[in-house]
Amino acid sequence: MKGILYLCGFLFLMVSCKSTITIQVTNHWPYCGGKLPDSTEINGRNEGFSNHYFRVTEGNKIKTIRTNEFGLWKGRLNTRKEITIMDIDKTFSLEELKSAYPLPTSNISNEQPLYAYVTPEEWLSRCTLDYVSIGALCSEENIAKNGKIDTLHVIINRTCFTGTNPIIKYIGPKPR
Repeated sequence: MKGILYLCGFLFLMVSCKSTITIQVTNHWPYCGGKLPDSTEINGRNEGFSNHYFRVTEGNKIKTIRTNEFGLWKGRLNTRKEITIMDIDKTFSLEELKSAYPLPTSNISNEQPLYAYVTPEEWLSRCTLDYVSIGALCSEENIAKNGKIDTLHVIINRTCFTGTNPIIKYIGPKPR
């Protein structure tokens, strides 16, 4: 009888660790100046990173996922292994991305440029910051501490004036 009980518990744990999981990716933009902020603007704004691709590594398996219009992805992951989530743009070299993300230009010919491409060193530091690595969610320690986790929240911190363009930096005048 105890053997059947242990087998049922083991099967339940196996099934629960391979269930559907939701990944929610949110862009966070800080307050960037300009007018005096109200109480909702002072902390910046959050928005779902919609219709974007991410590389997910679970253990030694790699797959590409795409968020929906709300920044959500639902699917099956092996939560007994470490999971790494990385913006797909961070998997390309700086040179490969320059054709996909041209610099914004102005119609005024004598105006100083407002944007420049990041340097290779800046790109490397951005690549190391913009990924999330999560330990095995179904480890005994994690379940004991947090309970079963079925949603992963990922926040990507953005910079002012560049939107979601990963390879440019704003070099123009700052608002007062």
